[in-house]
Amino acid sequence: MSSLESPTRPESPVDVVDVGPSRWAIVSKLQERTNILSQQDVTDGLGPAYVTEKFLCSSLDSSNTPAFMRVYKQVPIAGTEIKKASVRAAQAVKSYEPIELVALKSLQEKGCDVIPRLLAYQCDEQAEDDTVPGGFIAYVIWEKVPGESLNTQKFWGYSLSEREEIRLKFREAYKAVQACGYGLFPGIKKIIYHRPTQTIYLSGFSGPYRTEDTQWSDDIYCAYGLVRPPTALDQIFPITSTDLKYDDKGWRW
Repeated sequence: MSSLESPTRPESPVDVVDVGPSRWAIVSKLQERTNILSQQDVTDGLGPAYVTEKFLCSSLDSSNTPAFMRVYKQVPIAGTEIKKASVRAAQAVKSYEPIELVALKSLQEKGCDVIPRLLAYQCDEQAEDDTVPGGFIAYVIWEKVPGESLNTQKFWGYSLSEREEIRLKFREAYKAVQACGYGLFPGIKKIIYHRPTQTIYLSGFSGPYRTEDTQWSDDIYCAYGLVRPPTALDQIFPITSTDLKYDDKGWRW
């Protein structure tokens, strides 16, 4: 059973979940992460403490749209998990929007079309007999765009011409997100590539940051693993491409 129980939902988001006016069937659980904090952490402004679960789901309307759902639920401060309800209730954060939701709403409002569409969301309060009485529980659902996340082996297995096309489309997508005031912490898996149409999407907005920087640097390619400078990683993840292009810094393209 999922740990994320809600007062206005089924006992756990395992079968069907209502989010706003839409209904979603849970297909599988993909991930669980915790952000457990001490009282000092919360005092220092690192709170609130919460747990997240990510699910693959499908719309129950006529479209049968595949999507991802992330559920954010406030949890007690470390050491207070079995304290009486009034102690846990005193920690409740009643109005909370995850930064992922804030970013997706903002990007969608600005017409950014290189990210997954936000399909539904809802911010609720936990029941009086829940983990943190009156604390937040939030649901964020975004579309499953066509394509697959890149990885190092897959990317460097493509031909030079296809790698160059991916870099070009990635740069355009990255700058589109930048122009809307957001940046993403780098990682090649955040790049979704739909090979039949050579379309690039950027995903992974659970930890975005605000930025006014709109400058481009090829260092960004390196950060995302799309260009490889000389590195100790070569011993662990060697590049086996036979059509590498080298620049004057020894970077491999």
